[in-house]
Amino acid sequence: MKDQFEGQPRVDRSDVYSAYREWPALARQGLAVDAPFSGGTYSRVAFLGMGGSASAGDIISGWLFARDGRDVSVYKGSLPGGDMRGTLALACSASGGTLETIGMAKSAMLRGADVVVVSGGGELKELAEASNIPFVGLPTVRAPRYGTPAMLFACVRVVDAALGLSARVEAEQAAEALGSEWKRLSADVSASRNAAKSLALAVRESTPKVYGTRVTRGVGVRFCNSVNENAKTHAFFEEVPEAMHNDVETWESPDPRFVPVLLRCSADDPKMSTRMGWFGSAIKQRGADPVTVEGSGPTPLAELVTMAYKLDMASYYLAVLRRVDPLPTRLLTKLRQRLGSK
Repeated sequence: MKDQFEGQPRVDRSDVYSAYREWPALARQGLAVDAPFSGGTYSRVAFLGMGGSASAGDIISGWLFARDGRDVSVYKGSLPGGDMRGTLALACSASGGTLETIGMAKSAMLRGADVVVVSGGGELKELAEASNIPFVGLPTVRAPRYGTPAMLFACVRVVDAALGLSARVEAEQAAEALGSEWKRLSADVSASRNAAKSLALAVRESTPKVYGTRVTRGVGVRFCNSVNENAKTHAFFEEVPEAMHNDVETWESPDPRFVPVLLRCSADDPKMSTRMGWFGSAIKQRGADPVTVEGSGPTPLAELVTMAYKLDMASYYLAVLRRVDPLPTRLLTKLRQRLGSK
């Protein structure tokens, strides 16, 4: 049988595959950063970012919610009004030149937040130096979205130290789990044993509709963003239980243009897990063919980051199937140039 992924080197002209292979190493680099705070008392934690940089905050938000019910805000583009004293705000931008993130960082400082810049340099680093606020440096990557592990684990390091979570071992286990996951996702593993390739094949001729919970929401949104940027096609996210009050009705007569993708995590609230199971069974009875995606590893953080890895690789393999070079983002680049952003 012909390997449907055999055109990978010709399609992936920028060798994005190598960038994904480096995810476990990037996670370890993120964990190695020096945390600028220790034992601070904060009433709130907020992430300020856009795109792939913000996805680190989204995933950490789900992890902390699963861990102790902590509510973490992720702001993309603008901040709501109000006093931010007592807030630990992480301004995240891999490039360091994202206009929206720079604006939010300045606004957060004016409102009294303790701001930490996490970036690869650029104007955000200059802002940190000029304002005498902590700066956490990140390694240079091919494109910001491929540096998510470094951003995520650096932020975990900062939040862990600042809030006294004692999560170092959990973070190390999660980074190790990424290395194990790569062995199951690499190109030399056939589609029959490779969950990322299998998912790419399942959505090749359709649009993924992704369903997750409060815990897996960040991973689900990240997957949709990666499908948009890597495969240059549509993907949508719906959150359970809200989806069961409206979106579920769209599966009364399944539309072959969509494939349901269900994200499952052991850290989900048992009630939410039960509802997700019911949801999957109900739409299957109507003729849909849902794809279930789970992470691996001994902790919720490990499950979430390996799930994100699996889904990002699925978006990469989908690009290969669609014969689309995953790196270029021409419309985004034009828009950023027009705005003067990076």
